[in-house]
Amino acid sequence: MKKTFRDGSYYRHVWFGKRTVKEGECAAVWQADGRRKVIDGPKRVRLFFAHVRFLNRHVADGHEYLEVQYRDGHKEHRRGPVALFMDPCTHLSMKTHAAYKLAANEALVVYREEEKKPMAEGMGITTAAASAAATLVSSTKIGEPGNVHRRIVRGPAVFIPAAHEWVHSFSWHGSLSGNGKGSKTGTPGDEKVPHALNFQVLRTQPDQMYVTVRGVRTSDDAQVAVHLMVFYELKDIEMMLNMTNDPIGDIIAATSADIMTFGAQNTYDTMMQRTALLSDVDTFPILRSRTAACGFELSKIVYRGTETSRALQEVHDDSVAKRTKVKLAADTRQMEQAQTTFELQCKQERSRAEMELAEAETRHRLAMVELEAAQARKARDEDHQHELRHQEERELAKLRADTARNDEALRRESALKELGVDLTQYLCVVNQVKPDHTTHIKLDGEKGGSAPALHLRA
Repeated sequence: MKKTFRDGSYYRHVWFGKRTVKEGECAAVWQADGRRKVIDGPKRVRLFFAHVRFLNRHVADGHEYLEVQYRDGHKEHRRGPVALFMDPCTHLSMKTHAAYKLAANEALVVYREEEKKPMAEGMGITTAAASAAATLVSSTKIGEPGNVHRRIVRGPAVFIPAAHEWVHSFSWHGSLSGNGKGSKTGTPGDEKVPHALNFQVLRTQPDQMYVTVRGVRTSDDAQVAVHLMVFYELKDIEMMLNMTNDPIGDIIAATSADIMTFGAQNTYDTMMQRTALLSDVDTFPILRSRTAACGFELSKIVYRGTETSRALQEVHDDSVAKRTKVKLAADTRQMEQAQTTFELQCKQERSRAEMELAEAETRHRLAMVELEAAQARKARDEDHQHELRHQEERELAKLRADTARNDEALRRESALKELGVDLTQYLCVVNQVKPDHTTHIKLDGEKGGSAPALHLRA
Protein backbone atom coordinates (compact mmCIF):
# COMPACT_ATOMS: atom_id res chain seq x y z
CA MET A 1 0.00 0.00 0.00
CA LYS A 2 1.43 3.38 -1.02
CA LYS A 3 2.05 5.81 1.82
CA THR A 4 0.54 9.25 1.78
CA PHE A 5 3.59 10.85 3.39
CA ARG A 6 7.12 9.51 3.17
CA ASP A 7 9.26 9.38 6.29
CA GLY A 8 12.82 8.47 7.22
CA SER A 9 12.51 4.94 5.89
CA TYR A 10 12.62 6.38 2.38
CA TYR A 11 16.27 6.65 1.23
CA ARG A 12 17.38 6.61 -2.43
CA HIS A 13 20.55 7.09 -4.49
CA VAL A 14 19.54 8.90 -7.69
CA TRP A 15 21.84 9.29 -10.70
CA PHE A 16 19.49 11.26 -12.86
CA GLY A 17 15.95 12.04 -11.90
CA LYS A 18 13.57 14.20 -9.99
CA ARG A 19 11.49 14.05 -6.85
CA THR A 20 8.38 15.85 -5.71
CA VAL A 21 8.36 16.88 -2.08
CA LYS A 22 4.70 17.27 -1.20
CA GLU A 23 3.33 19.80 1.21
CA GLY A 24 3.70 18.38 4.68
CA GLU A 25 6.93 16.56 3.76
CA CYS A 26 10.58 17.47 4.15
CA ALA A 27 13.60 15.88 2.49
CA ALA A 28 17.38 16.14 2.80
CA VAL A 29 19.41 15.95 -0.43
CA TRP A 30 23.16 15.26 -0.42
CA GLN A 31 25.04 16.34 -3.52
CA ALA A 32 28.00 14.52 -4.95
CA ASP A 33 30.41 16.85 -3.11
CA GLY A 34 28.77 15.90 0.24
CA ARG A 35 26.86 19.09 0.79
CA ARG A 36 23.38 18.73 2.23
CA LYS A 37 20.31 20.72 1.37
CA VAL A 38 16.95 20.59 3.12
CA ILE A 39 13.90 20.76 0.87
CA ASP A 40 10.55 21.79 2.41
CA GLY A 41 7.47 20.90 0.38
CA PRO A 42 5.68 21.62 -1.72
CA LYS A 43 8.55 21.59 -4.22
CA ARG A 44 9.86 19.59 -7.17
CA VAL A 45 13.64 19.10 -7.35
CA ARG A 46 15.93 17.64 -9.99
CA LEU A 47 18.64 15.27 -8.80
CA PHE A 48 22.03 14.46 -10.34
CA PHE A 49 24.22 11.87 -8.62
CA ALA A 50 22.57 12.68 -5.31
CA HIS A 51 21.25 10.93 -2.23
CA VAL A 52 17.74 11.78 -1.07
CA ARG A 53 16.20 10.96 2.29
CA PHE A 54 12.84 12.07 3.64
CA LEU A 55 12.77 13.24 7.21
CA ASN A 56 10.69 11.94 10.09
CA ARG A 57 8.07 14.31 11.46
CA HIS A 58 7.71 14.49 15.26
CA VAL A 59 4.58 16.03 16.76
CA ALA A 60 3.70 16.96 20.36
CA ASP A 61 0.25 18.13 21.42
CA GLY A 62 -0.60 20.61 24.17
CA HIS A 63 0.10 18.09 26.97
CA GLU A 64 3.35 16.78 25.49
CA TYR A 65 6.83 18.05 24.73
CA LEU A 66 9.63 17.19 22.33
CA GLU A 67 13.04 16.22 23.63
CA VAL A 68 15.50 17.32 20.92
CA GLN A 69 19.09 16.11 21.22
CA TYR A 70 21.50 17.97 18.95
CA ARG A 71 24.69 16.55 17.56
CA ASP A 72 26.77 19.27 19.21
CA GLY A 73 25.72 17.90 22.63
CA HIS A 74 23.12 20.39 23.85
CA LYS A 75 19.52 19.46 24.35
CA GLU A 76 16.19 21.27 24.16
CA HIS A 77 12.70 20.61 25.44
CA ARG A 78 10.01 22.15 23.28
CA ARG A 79 6.54 22.29 24.71
CA GLY A 80 3.62 21.42 22.46
CA PRO A 81 1.77 21.99 20.38
CA VAL A 82 4.81 21.75 18.10
CA ALA A 83 5.91 19.77 15.02
CA LEU A 84 9.54 19.33 13.87
CA PHE A 85 11.33 17.38 11.20
CA MET A 86 14.37 15.48 12.41
CA ASP A 87 17.41 16.53 10.42
CA PRO A 88 20.10 13.81 10.76
CA CYS A 89 22.83 16.38 10.20
CA THR A 90 21.62 18.60 13.05
CA HIS A 91 19.65 16.34 15.38
CA LEU A 92 20.82 13.19 17.07
CA SER A 93 17.38 12.14 18.29
CA MET A 94 13.85 13.38 18.84
CA LYS A 95 11.43 11.92 21.34
CA THR A 96 7.90 12.84 22.32
CA HIS A 97 7.18 12.71 26.03
CA ALA A 98 3.97 13.24 27.93
CA ALA A 99 3.89 16.13 30.36
CA TYR A 100 3.57 15.41 34.05
CA LYS A 101 -0.07 15.92 35.05
CA LEU A 102 -0.19 16.38 38.80
CA ALA A 103 -3.33 16.15 40.88
CA ALA A 104 -3.88 18.21 44.03
CA ASN A 105 -2.25 15.57 46.26
CA GLU A 106 0.74 14.80 44.02
CA ALA A 107 4.21 16.27 43.73
CA LEU A 108 7.43 16.01 41.71
CA VAL A 109 11.00 16.35 42.92
CA VAL A 110 12.91 18.27 40.25
CA TYR A 111 16.64 18.91 40.07
CA ARG A 112 18.15 21.81 38.16
CA GLU A 113 21.82 22.27 37.29
CA GLU A 114 23.22 25.79 37.02
CA GLU A 115 26.66 26.73 35.78
CA LYS A 116 29.12 28.28 38.22
CA LYS A 117 29.72 31.99 37.69
CA PRO A 118 33.24 33.46 37.70
CA MET A 119 34.29 34.91 41.04
CA ALA A 120 35.09 38.28 39.41
CA GLU A 121 31.46 38.74 38.34
CA GLY A 122 29.61 41.21 40.53
CA MET A 123 32.70 42.27 42.45
CA GLY A 124 33.55 45.48 40.53
CA ILE A 125 36.33 43.88 38.42
CA THR A 126 36.90 45.21 34.90
CA THR A 127 35.60 43.38 31.86
CA ALA A 128 39.06 42.27 30.80
CA ALA A 129 39.80 40.90 34.25
CA ALA A 130 36.42 39.16 34.36
CA SER A 131 37.08 37.58 30.96
CA ALA A 132 40.46 36.40 32.19
CA ALA A 133 38.92 34.99 35.34
CA ALA A 134 36.21 33.24 33.33
CA THR A 135 38.85 31.79 31.01
CA LEU A 136 40.84 30.62 34.02
CA VAL A 137 37.75 29.01 35.60
CA SER A 138 36.72 27.32 32.37
CA SER A 139 40.21 26.03 31.82
CA THR A 140 40.80 24.80 35.36
CA LYS A 141 37.22 23.58 36.23
CA ILE A 142 36.55 21.46 33.17
CA GLY A 143 34.52 18.38 34.06
CA GLU A 144 33.35 19.65 37.44
CA PRO A 145 29.58 19.80 37.95
CA GLY A 146 27.72 23.04 38.41
CA ASN A 147 25.39 23.96 41.27
CA VAL A 148 22.44 21.57 41.54
CA HIS A 149 19.27 22.87 43.13
CA ARG A 150 16.32 20.79 44.17
CA ARG A 151 12.72 21.98 44.13
CA ILE A 152 9.33 20.41 44.66
CA VAL A 153 6.55 20.95 42.14
CA ARG A 154 3.16 20.46 43.74
CA GLY A 155 -0.13 19.88 41.98
CA PRO A 156 -2.52 20.60 40.56
CA ALA A 157 -0.24 21.44 37.67
CA VAL A 158 0.97 20.36 34.23
CA PHE A 159 4.76 20.29 34.43
CA ILE A 160 7.28 20.07 31.60
CA PRO A 161 10.94 19.96 32.69
CA ALA A 162 13.50 22.21 31.04
CA ALA A 163 16.47 20.78 29.17
CA HIS A 164 18.79 21.19 32.18
CA GLU A 165 16.25 19.69 34.63
CA TRP A 166 15.51 16.12 35.51
CA VAL A 167 12.87 14.46 37.68
CA HIS A 168 13.81 12.33 40.67
CA SER A 169 12.97 8.63 40.28
CA PHE A 170 11.98 6.71 43.40
CA SER A 171 12.71 3.03 43.94
CA TRP A 172 10.99 1.69 47.04
CA HIS A 173 9.95 -1.61 48.57
CA GLY A 174 6.71 -2.96 47.16
CA SER A 175 4.64 -6.03 46.42
CA LEU A 176 5.03 -7.64 43.02
CA SER A 177 1.65 -8.02 41.35
CA GLY A 178 0.75 -10.46 38.61
CA ASN A 179 1.72 -8.05 35.83
CA GLY A 180 5.19 -7.55 37.27
CA LYS A 181 4.50 -3.99 38.46
CA GLY A 182 5.05 -2.95 42.02
CA SER A 183 2.31 -2.04 44.43
CA LYS A 184 2.76 -0.10 47.67
CA THR A 185 -0.24 -1.61 49.45
CA GLY A 186 -0.32 -5.08 47.93
CA THR A 187 -2.59 -7.78 49.26
CA PRO A 188 -2.62 -9.50 52.66
CA GLY A 189 0.32 -11.90 52.89
CA ASP A 190 2.36 -10.36 50.08
CA GLU A 191 6.07 -10.07 50.68
CA LYS A 192 7.67 -6.67 50.16
CA VAL A 193 10.80 -6.79 48.00
CA PRO A 194 13.32 -4.00 47.30
CA HIS A 195 13.03 -1.91 44.14
CA ALA A 196 9.62 -3.36 43.29
CA LEU A 197 7.96 0.06 43.26
CA ASN A 198 9.46 2.52 40.76
CA PHE A 199 7.78 5.87 40.11
CA GLN A 200 8.36 9.60 39.75
CA VAL A 201 5.08 11.18 40.85
CA LEU A 202 4.98 11.31 44.64
CA ARG A 203 1.59 11.10 46.37
CA THR A 204 1.15 13.06 49.59
CA GLN A 205 -2.30 11.83 50.55
CA PRO A 206 -2.83 9.43 53.51
CA ASP A 207 -1.99 5.88 52.51
CA GLN A 208 -1.79 2.40 54.00
CA MET A 209 -0.04 -0.90 53.34
CA TYR A 210 -0.10 -4.51 54.52
CA VAL A 211 2.92 -5.63 56.54
CA THR A 212 3.65 -9.22 57.51
CA VAL A 213 6.42 -9.80 60.05
CA ARG A 214 7.56 -13.42 59.90
CA GLY A 215 9.81 -15.34 62.24
CA VAL A 216 8.68 -13.62 65.44
CA ARG A 217 9.87 -15.69 68.40
CA THR A 218 8.18 -15.51 71.76
CA SER A 219 9.88 -16.01 75.12
CA ASP A 220 8.84 -19.70 75.13
CA ASP A 221 10.49 -20.17 71.70
CA ALA A 222 7.27 -20.26 69.65
CA GLN A 223 7.59 -18.88 66.13
CA VAL A 224 4.70 -16.88 64.65
CA ALA A 225 4.00 -14.48 61.82
CA VAL A 226 2.13 -11.25 62.61
CA HIS A 227 -0.07 -9.53 60.03
CA LEU A 228 -0.58 -5.78 60.34
CA MET A 229 -1.96 -2.87 58.37
CA VAL A 230 -0.05 0.41 58.73
CA PHE A 231 -1.68 3.79 58.01
CA TYR A 232 0.63 6.75 57.41
CA GLU A 233 0.84 10.13 55.68
CA LEU A 234 3.76 11.97 54.06
CA LYS A 235 4.09 15.36 55.75
CA ASP A 236 7.57 16.68 54.81
CA ILE A 237 9.00 15.76 51.41
CA GLU A 238 12.29 17.58 51.99
CA MET A 239 12.91 15.66 55.21
CA MET A 240 12.05 12.39 53.49
CA LEU A 241 14.54 13.09 50.67
CA ASN A 242 17.29 14.01 53.11
CA MET A 243 16.79 11.11 55.54
CA THR A 244 15.99 8.08 53.41
CA ASN A 245 15.83 6.74 49.89
CA ASP A 246 13.32 4.00 50.71
CA PRO A 247 10.83 5.01 53.43
CA ILE A 248 8.69 1.92 52.85
CA GLY A 249 11.69 -0.29 53.59
CA ASP A 250 12.37 1.75 56.73
CA ILE A 251 8.75 1.39 57.86
CA ILE A 252 8.88 -2.37 57.31
CA ALA A 253 12.20 -2.68 59.18
CA ALA A 254 10.99 -0.54 62.12
CA THR A 255 7.72 -2.48 62.31
CA SER A 256 9.63 -5.75 62.35
CA ALA A 257 11.88 -4.48 65.16
CA ASP A 258 8.90 -3.46 67.31
CA ILE A 259 7.10 -6.76 66.68
CA MET A 260 10.25 -8.75 67.50
CA THR A 261 10.60 -6.82 70.76
CA PHE A 262 6.93 -7.37 71.61
CA GLY A 263 7.21 -11.10 70.89
CA ALA A 264 10.33 -11.51 73.01
CA GLN A 265 8.53 -9.94 75.99
CA ASN A 266 5.63 -12.41 75.90
CA THR A 267 4.98 -16.10 75.78
CA TYR A 268 2.80 -17.50 73.05
CA ASP A 269 -0.30 -17.57 75.28
CA THR A 270 0.23 -14.07 76.69
CA MET A 271 0.93 -12.75 73.21
CA MET A 272 -2.35 -14.21 71.98
CA GLN A 273 -4.09 -12.59 74.96
CA ARG A 274 -2.44 -9.20 74.40
CA THR A 275 -2.97 -8.90 70.64
CA ALA A 276 -5.18 -5.86 71.26
CA LEU A 277 -1.99 -3.94 72.06
CA LEU A 278 -0.81 -4.51 68.49
CA SER A 279 -3.46 -2.02 67.33
CA ASP A 280 -2.02 0.67 69.63
CA VAL A 281 0.50 3.10 68.15
CA ASP A 282 2.29 3.32 71.53
CA THR A 283 3.36 -0.33 71.12
CA PHE A 284 5.55 0.71 68.15
CA PRO A 285 8.05 3.30 69.48
CA ILE A 286 10.75 2.48 66.92
CA LEU A 287 8.30 2.77 64.03
CA ARG A 288 6.88 6.01 65.34
CA SER A 289 10.30 7.64 65.77
CA ARG A 290 11.53 6.43 62.39
CA THR A 291 8.47 7.68 60.50
CA ALA A 292 8.77 11.06 62.23
CA ALA A 293 12.46 11.23 61.27
CA CYS A 294 11.61 10.46 57.63
CA GLY A 295 8.92 13.15 57.36
CA PHE A 296 5.98 10.77 57.76
CA GLU A 297 3.19 10.69 60.33
CA LEU A 298 2.08 7.33 61.71
CA SER A 299 -1.72 7.55 61.82
CA LYS A 300 -2.92 4.12 62.88
CA ILE A 301 -1.99 0.44 63.05
CA VAL A 302 -4.52 -2.36 62.68
CA TYR A 303 -3.77 -5.89 63.86
CA ARG A 304 -5.06 -8.45 61.35
CA GLY A 305 -4.05 -11.77 62.92
CA THR A 306 -1.21 -14.22 63.41
CA GLU A 307 0.06 -17.29 61.62
CA THR A 308 2.20 -20.12 63.01
CA SER A 309 3.22 -23.74 62.34
CA ARG A 310 0.59 -26.40 61.78
CA ALA A 311 1.33 -28.34 64.98
CA LEU A 312 1.39 -25.25 67.18
CA GLN A 313 -1.69 -23.92 65.46
CA GLU A 314 -3.53 -27.20 66.11
CA VAL A 315 -2.54 -27.10 69.79
CA HIS A 316 -3.60 -23.47 69.99
CA ASP A 317 -6.87 -24.24 68.21
CA ASP A 318 -7.58 -27.12 70.63
CA SER A 319 -6.81 -24.88 73.60
CA VAL A 320 -8.97 -22.12 72.16
CA ALA A 321 -11.75 -24.62 71.48
CA LYS A 322 -11.62 -25.93 75.07
CA ARG A 323 -11.48 -22.45 76.54
CA THR A 324 -14.30 -21.40 74.28
CA LYS A 325 -16.34 -24.45 75.28
CA VAL A 326 -15.79 -23.80 79.01
CA LYS A 327 -16.51 -20.14 78.53
CA LEU A 328 -19.64 -20.89 76.53
CA ALA A 329 -20.81 -23.31 79.26
CA ALA A 330 -20.14 -20.69 81.93
CA ASP A 331 -21.83 -18.08 79.81
CA THR A 332 -24.75 -20.44 79.29
CA ARG A 333 -25.13 -21.04 83.03
CA GLN A 334 -24.76 -17.35 83.68
CA MET A 335 -27.36 -16.62 81.04
CA GLU A 336 -29.71 -19.24 82.55
CA GLN A 337 -29.25 -17.76 86.01
CA ALA A 338 -29.73 -14.31 84.61
CA GLN A 339 -32.83 -15.55 82.81
CA THR A 340 -34.19 -17.11 86.01
CA THR A 341 -33.43 -13.97 87.97
CA PHE A 342 -35.03 -11.90 85.27
CA GLU A 343 -38.14 -14.08 85.29
CA LEU A 344 -38.39 -13.82 89.10
CA GLN A 345 -37.96 -10.09 88.89
CA CYS A 346 -40.62 -9.98 86.22
CA LYS A 347 -42.95 -12.06 88.41
CA GLN A 348 -42.29 -9.81 91.39
CA GLU A 349 -42.86 -6.75 89.33
CA ARG A 350 -46.01 -8.28 87.83
CA SER A 351 -47.28 -9.29 91.32
CA ARG A 352 -46.45 -5.84 92.64
CA ALA A 353 -48.21 -4.29 89.69
CA GLU A 354 -51.24 -6.56 90.19
CA MET A 355 -51.37 -5.67 93.89
CA GLU A 356 -51.10 -2.00 93.09
CA LEU A 357 -53.80 -2.43 90.47
CA ALA A 358 -56.10 -4.31 92.90
CA GLU A 359 -55.44 -1.69 95.60
CA ALA A 360 -56.23 1.03 93.11
CA GLU A 361 -59.42 -0.79 92.06
CA THR A 362 -60.46 -1.23 95.74
CA ARG A 363 -59.76 2.41 96.49
CA HIS A 364 -61.74 3.32 93.42
CA ARG A 365 -64.62 1.06 94.37
CA LEU A 366 -64.70 2.43 97.95
CA ALA A 367 -64.52 5.93 96.62
CA MET A 368 -67.38 5.18 94.27
CA VAL A 369 -69.44 3.62 97.12
CA GLU A 370 -68.71 6.59 99.34
CA LEU A 371 -69.61 8.90 96.52
CA GLU A 372 -72.82 7.00 95.88
CA ALA A 373 -73.69 7.08 99.61
CA ALA A 374 -72.96 10.77 99.77
CA GLN A 375 -75.12 11.31 96.72
CA ALA A 376 -77.89 9.17 98.27
CA ARG A 377 -77.68 11.10 101.55
CA LYS A 378 -77.76 14.31 99.69
CA ALA A 379 -80.77 13.11 97.70
CA ARG A 380 -82.56 11.98 100.91
CA ASP A 381 -81.80 15.28 102.57
CA GLU A 382 -83.16 17.10 99.61
CA ASP A 383 -86.26 14.84 99.59
CA HIS A 384 -86.73 15.36 103.34
CA GLN A 385 -86.39 19.12 102.92
CA HIS A 386 -88.90 18.99 100.10
CA GLU A 387 -91.22 16.81 102.19
CA LEU A 388 -90.96 19.14 105.20
CA ARG A 389 -91.61 22.10 103.00
CA HIS A 390 -94.59 20.34 101.44
CA GLN A 391 -95.94 19.27 104.83
CA GLU A 392 -95.52 22.77 106.16
CA GLU A 393 -97.31 24.08 103.14
CA ARG A 394 -100.08 21.49 103.68
CA GLU A 395 -100.40 22.35 107.37
CA LEU A 396 -100.52 26.01 106.53
CA ALA A 397 -103.16 25.36 103.92
CA LYS A 398 -105.08 23.17 106.33
CA LEU A 399 -104.76 25.77 109.06
CA ARG A 400 -106.00 28.46 106.74
CA ALA A 401 -108.90 26.20 105.71
CA ASP A 402 -109.76 25.39 109.33
CA THR A 403 -109.54 29.04 110.24
CA ALA A 404 -111.79 29.85 107.34
CA ARG A 405 -114.27 27.11 108.41
CA ASN A 406 -114.18 28.18 112.03
CA ASP A 407 -114.67 31.76 111.03
CA GLU A 408 -117.57 30.68 108.84
CA ALA A 409 -119.07 28.52 111.65
CA LEU A 410 -118.62 31.32 114.14
CA ARG A 411 -120.29 33.74 111.76
CA ARG A 412 -123.13 31.26 111.17
CA GLU A 413 -123.57 30.54 114.87
CA SER A 414 -123.46 34.24 115.63
CA ALA A 415 -126.13 34.72 113.03
CA LEU A 416 -128.20 31.86 114.51
CA LYS A 417 -127.79 33.33 117.98
CA GLU A 418 -128.98 36.62 116.74
CA LEU A 419 -131.95 34.78 115.31
CA GLY A 420 -132.72 33.31 118.80
CA VAL A 421 -131.62 29.70 118.12
CA ASP A 422 -130.55 27.61 121.10
CA LEU A 423 -126.98 27.00 120.16
CA THR A 424 -126.44 24.25 122.72
CA GLN A 425 -129.26 22.15 121.44
CA TYR A 426 -128.31 22.95 117.88
CA LEU A 427 -124.73 21.86 118.40
CA CYS A 428 -125.85 18.66 120.12
CA VAL A 429 -128.09 17.79 117.25
CA VAL A 430 -125.49 18.58 114.71
CA ASN A 431 -122.70 16.66 116.38
CA GLN A 432 -124.63 13.53 117.38
CA VAL A 433 -123.86 10.19 115.69
CA LYS A 434 -125.74 9.55 112.52
CA PRO A 435 -127.70 6.30 112.45
CA ASP A 436 -126.69 3.44 110.17
CA HIS A 437 -129.07 1.44 107.96
CA THR A 438 -130.76 -0.31 110.90
CA THR A 439 -133.97 1.07 112.43
CA HIS A 440 -133.28 4.07 114.58
CA ILE A 441 -135.85 5.29 117.05
CA LYS A 442 -135.38 8.36 119.11
CA LEU A 443 -137.60 9.34 122.08
CA ASP A 444 -137.53 12.77 123.52
CA GLY A 445 -139.35 13.64 126.77
CA GLU A 446 -140.59 16.88 127.89
CA LYS A 447 -138.31 19.10 129.72
CA GLY A 448 -138.59 18.49 133.40
CA GLY A 449 -140.91 15.49 132.93
CA SER A 450 -140.39 11.70 133.27
CA ALA A 451 -138.86 9.64 130.52
CA PRO A 452 -141.36 8.03 128.12
CA ALA A 453 -141.80 4.25 128.16
CA LEU A 454 -141.34 2.23 124.92
CA HIS A 455 -142.23 -1.44 124.38
CA LEU A 456 -141.05 -3.29 121.28
CA ARG A 457 -142.45 -6.69 120.25
CA ALA A 458 -140.93 -8.79 117.65
